[in-house]
Amino acid sequence: MLLAGRTRLLTSLLVLATLFAVEPLAADGRLRERLEPLLDGTQTPSAGQGLFSGRLLAELYLERNWNDAWDDQRARSMLKLARESRFDGFDPSDFRADEIRALLDAGGLGRLAGAERAKADIDLSDALLRYIHHSRFGKYDPRRINRGQNFTPAVDPDGLKADLAGSLAAPDLAAHVDALVPRPFFYRNLKRGYQRYLAIAERGDWTAIPPGANLHVGLRDSRVPLIRERLALTDGYRADVPASDPLFEPALAESVKGFQRRCGLDSDGVIGPRTLDALNEPVEVRLAKIRANMERMRWLYNSLPDDFVFVDVAAFRLDLIRNGKVDWTTRTIVGTTTDQTPMFRDEMEHIVFNPTWTVPASIQKTMGSVSSRYQVVDRRTGRRVSTSDASDHRRYRIVQPPGSNNALGQVKFMFPNGHAIYLHDTPSRHLFARSERAYSHGCIRVKDPLVFAERLLNKPGWTETEVDRVVERGSTRYVNLDEHLPVLIYYLTAVADEAGRVGFRSDIYQRDDALLAVMGGPAHPPRIAFPAPPPEEHPTTDPEIDPAPAPAALRVASIDGEGIAGDEGAALERASMREAHAAPSSSGSAARAAPPLLPIHQPLRPLFPGSPAPAGQLPPRF
Repeated sequence: MLLAGRTRLLTSLLVLATLFAVEPLAADGRLRERLEPLLDGTQTPSAGQGLFSGRLLAELYLERNWNDAWDDQRARSMLKLARESRFDGFDPSDFRADEIRALLDAGGLGRLAGAERAKADIDLSDALLRYIHHSRFGKYDPRRINRGQNFTPAVDPDGLKADLAGSLAAPDLAAHVDALVPRPFFYRNLKRGYQRYLAIAERGDWTAIPPGANLHVGLRDSRVPLIRERLALTDGYRADVPASDPLFEPALAESVKGFQRRCGLDSDGVIGPRTLDALNEPVEVRLAKIRANMERMRWLYNSLPDDFVFVDVAAFRLDLIRNGKVDWTTRTIVGTTTDQTPMFRDEMEHIVFNPTWTVPASIQKTMGSVSSRYQVVDRRTGRRVSTSDASDHRRYRIVQPPGSNNALGQVKFMFPNGHAIYLHDTPSRHLFARSERAYSHGCIRVKDPLVFAERLLNKPGWTETEVDRVVERGSTRYVNLDEHLPVLIYYLTAVADEAGRVGFRSDIYQRDDALLAVMGGPAHPPRIAFPAPPPEEHPTTDPEIDPAPAPAALRVASIDGEGIAGDEGAALERASMREAHAAPSSSGSAARAAPPLLPIHQPLRPLFPGSPAPAGQLPPRF
């Protein structure tokens, strides 16, 4: 017994000795000296200059008891990540690739001491922070680009710190970080296409295909070999005829149709002026567009489950994703260039069959008198009235009852948000036959809404027959989804299929230039939402009197690098435009009242106790 006890004690002491042996040593207190002043986010001494988020790094090292985090093995893993980041459209210098290479070539961290050692450790942590942040949330702040059209939530600092700490503790840092970074299928496809174009660019730009008469199957033309070669490079086309054959063969026409479909062109297999222009776009221009759209994807895809709804605004298309693959797709109609559909992410919560439509004020102002298809309600009394002029939106509310001519059609799909946007049916079905479909006031109209509803509900009792029966009854019915489903509303001008064949779409909203203008430049300040400090206590002369509370406007979550303003404030104003979504109470899970709904920006909103509530909530756009 005594011998066994001594053995266990000796074993425990050996384990403790091993742990202390591998624990990195503090860098002579220099880490604390450099980073501690950054903890409250108010100071930016020279030690913090050039860091992506000095405050977050300070918190990370504080939790490590101000110990070093890096050794040469981890530094080599970080260099690997930095070098390979070029395949994601980043510049390796974003992650200090040259500095890390120079450090390792000069003998590594072991030759450094004191302030040099501390600086190298902080720089490596900064490189890792940038890599994880940029890969998960984007290098650029979407709120600064196409203001009023891109919306994303702030970044959680605790999640980022956990990512950093877990990566630094992992046996293989690079492998751990790769597993952390979200790469859904649509991003992987576009990355595959980007690598294809990088290989093309290394060979040099291609020769432009000369203009001329339209080309179609059966024609012989000297330009056909060039077209065949172009599609072989970009789309992997494999011809069954000699490369120099001038005959426009049927297989080539099929490849042209695929290219046209991906680019949003009429897929007739005929090479006319528009198709020729698309084929001739320079390689460097295409690479820049792909990089820009990979960045856009990063703005919304973090922590994405396997099931979600993907709305591709520029392609006028909706995909229902199940198990990480496209399960079903349909056409959409999106906002006009004046009433653009914004880019954001939210969660679908419920479906409304046979909805009513409350006319938005922007439309009501232009209506004047209304027909019997609408009901005019006096906002002061809540009663229906007859009036010859209903354009006064402050006095009257115009409601269109359910029916075949309702502007929302037979069903709408609700993901409550601060942008007054949702998915719905439409009586104007003829518009779906057009190739470019930007006709709405911002909301997204769905071509096959009842099929979409059935697939969303996806459970016994909600067959096509049951959906049709609910619609035929004509009464409004709310149906909650068993699980909320993420809805991603993307504006993408370059996407790719599984083979990495990229389609380049028309920039219908002219948003590319603003993003391309910042691509390649320095990263925007992080939008990390650190907790607000507690309000300071104000001493009083009378100890019986409670100190005055800090002004409410100060009790706001702070964002590293800048305050909450700009588009964030605009989003708060848009929140007042949400429709009153609460459904009538009823029994049964299929017709429960919709729960209280909050916009995605709610965690960032300043709290202003006592401020007046909005005078009225305006309906979403349609």
